[in-house]
Amino acid sequence: MNESLVQKDLRFRYKSFLITEKGLQVKHKSLLRSGEYLLAYENVGTRIYKDNRGIYGLLFSSTLLGLVSVLLYLLRNDGEGVDSSVYFFYSGISIILLILFLITYKRNFYLVKHGNVEAIEFLQNKPSQAEVNTFIDVLKATRNKFLLNKYGQINFGFTREENYKNLVWLANNEVIDNVEFNNMVNKLNLQMQQQNPHKMNFDFNLN
Repeated sequence: MNESLVQKDLRFRYKSFLITEKGLQVKHKSLLRSGEYLLAYENVGTRIYKDNRGIYGLLFSSTLLGLVSVLLYLLRNDGEGVDSSVYFFYSGISIILLILFLITYKRNFYLVKHGNVEAIEFLQNKPSQAEVNTFIDVLKATRNKFLLNKYGQINFGFTREENYKNLVWLANNEVIDNVEFNNMVNKLNLQMQQQNPHKMNFDFNLN
């Protein structure tokens, strides 16, 4: 089972993720900042949000200057008297802008909760897409097991409504689906009724 993931890229970004008993340990480092924190499983989402972002003005300018340099090269070959230094100047600027675009371009994706909040940023395809997907699958399974054990057990020290709110929280956070929720509510009603046979039984099932 993959319990850790280390990611690096050519922009000197470093990320490491470790699945622990209490939550997800995250370390990150770049040229300008670094940090480390432990993210509780309650704050770990299950939805993937992809984000491809770059300064496309750099790419447009690079392409435009590249076309200008090609035009100047053709004119020079036709004997139009274009100085070779002008051609090399535009070519050089085009290449520099292209490099800047590639450096600033980001292909990341995030593990988020409902509403795209509590985002955990991963580097896409680092070290490979398969390894990242496998790690996320293990993280989701560990997270769901932890939360189910913590909030999905009937606590007879709580009222029926308090136990029910825990089950609603599990459903809202995509730990359990509607079928599992209804089955757990039925179990809650039955066991609470057995503990308190003189109290009225309520049906909290989702339709």
